[in-house]
Amino acid sequence: MYQIQHVDSFTAWSRLISDAFVQLRSEQVTGGHFSASLGMNMLGDIGLMRINARPHAVQRTTDLTNSGDGEFYKVSYQLDGYGLLLQDGRETVLAPGDLAIYDTQRPYTLAFEKPATIIVALIPHHQFRLSTEQVGQVTALALKSNHPLSGTVAPLMNHLGTNLAQWDEFGGYPLARNTVDLLATALGGVLGLETVADTKSRQREKITAYIDHHLGDVELDPAQIAAAHFISVRTLHSLFENQPYSVAALIRHRRLTEASRLLRDPLLSALSVQTIGARVGIADAAGFSRMFSKEFGCTPGKYRSQ
Repeated sequence: MYQIQHVDSFTAWSRLISDAFVQLRSEQVTGGHFSASLGMNMLGDIGLMRINARPHAVQRTTDLTNSGDGEFYKVSYQLDGYGLLLQDGRETVLAPGDLAIYDTQRPYTLAFEKPATIIVALIPHHQFRLSTEQVGQVTALALKSNHPLSGTVAPLMNHLGTNLAQWDEFGGYPLARNTVDLLATALGGVLGLETVADTKSRQREKITAYIDHHLGDVELDPAQIAAAHFISVRTLHSLFENQPYSVAALIRHRRLTEASRLLRDPLLSALSVQTIGARVGIADAAGFSRMFSKEFGCTPGKYRSQ
């Protein structure tokens, strides 16, 4: 649901942005009267915000990254004014038309020395195709407005943010989802152009793509994945040894994430919950409900109705 809030004090602004995003420490960088506005719409579990604010700075400190308020990537699109983004030992100046990504699970600073307008997409980690390891290589790197890879995704970000109030009527989730996929594609291109990805990271990416392509196969397991990639099961497990998910857990997580996407799709509302479970390779209805509830905190039916 679209909401817009206007504030006329920095105290109110500090409270508002911590409630809307994740916990942040904020600082007013110039004296005098402060005013700002925040327009916000949640499209599925992707948040879109349009911010217009007087000069200020926000910090996500180390202690706040451990506060348990969610694992998100934030993509900032600069509409007007300039911003300074710092994360992972890098810093970049964001000019109008520039894009940049940062991770709420690691400390960052975003500062505006003059009035600025930005659009921010709040994307859950599990909704992004790139791994945290890959995203960590491009945080606080500006995708400049004249970069070939920004030509598709930047206009979409601008369009989504400019028309925030209309998406409740026209259903903006598919467009937001496509924008997130394009962002991952663009940032993946930056990785290929500006860094040398290690072999293990590329292997994990290929394996994850294979899992996504075979989610409906009830026989999908580590042995099948290893055979398809001409490696041993032991090697496969070692690739994911220090990752957030083991191979089996990754299969389950990707299945349930895809199930949540299918349950949110209005074009699939006629499909039963059991059919959705079968589509992602979980044929047992009771087992699907149990696993889904553990992952998302409610049954598939309740998730769909919400």
